[in-house]
Amino acid sequence: MSEPSDASPPPSEQLPPPAPPARKGMSNGCTTALTIGLVGLMLVVLLAAIAVPIGRMFLNKARTLQTKAMMQALVLATSAYQTEYSRIPDLGETDEMKTLEVQGEIIDILVGKHPGKNPRRIPFYDPPLHKPRSKGGLVINAAGLPELQDLFGHVFLMRFDWNADGNIPDPEHPGATVRGPVILYSAGPDGDYSTWHDNVRSWK
Repeated sequence: MSEPSDASPPPSEQLPPPAPPARKGMSNGCTTALTIGLVGLMLVVLLAAIAVPIGRMFLNKARTLQTKAMMQALVLATSAYQTEYSRIPDLGETDEMKTLEVQGEIIDILVGKHPGKNPRRIPFYDPPLHKPRSKGGLVINAAGLPELQDLFGHVFLMRFDWNADGNIPDPEHPGATVRGPVILYSAGPDGDYSTWHDNVRSWK
């Protein structure tokens, strides 16, 4: 009869502990990408908010300069008429405080289409024509008259030196005067002739 063996069976090999269950939700990489995307979007919105008013400011500046050039051309045309006929265009007015719109007869006179007040039919002025889908230039208004508007779509206003003393009452500063045969101004970007901070003037 064989003796019982003292050797105990070899211990079973221990298995590694099971891996913890995967965490639900986005990985760190996805979270980082989303954060970067949101920051980028915020920067785009911020830059757009800054760019829009800056762009509008530069556009208004360009339109103001073009409007002033239109005014200077009209002042030169009036001076040329005065040199040719030894008087400024007769519009039936004598009150230098009265402000007139640049429309109708004065335009016809200066472009040479008024034989009664420009008998030599000299084209002293060549007004810029209105372009479709834009503002400014020579338009035909609701009354059917030619009208000169600034680049913001507002009619030019003018005052003449009717008494030929070389001075015109300043519409911006009551009591002051401006030198010249004619002065012009327009409402500018805000469309209000009484707010002088952005009005376009021929004498400034």
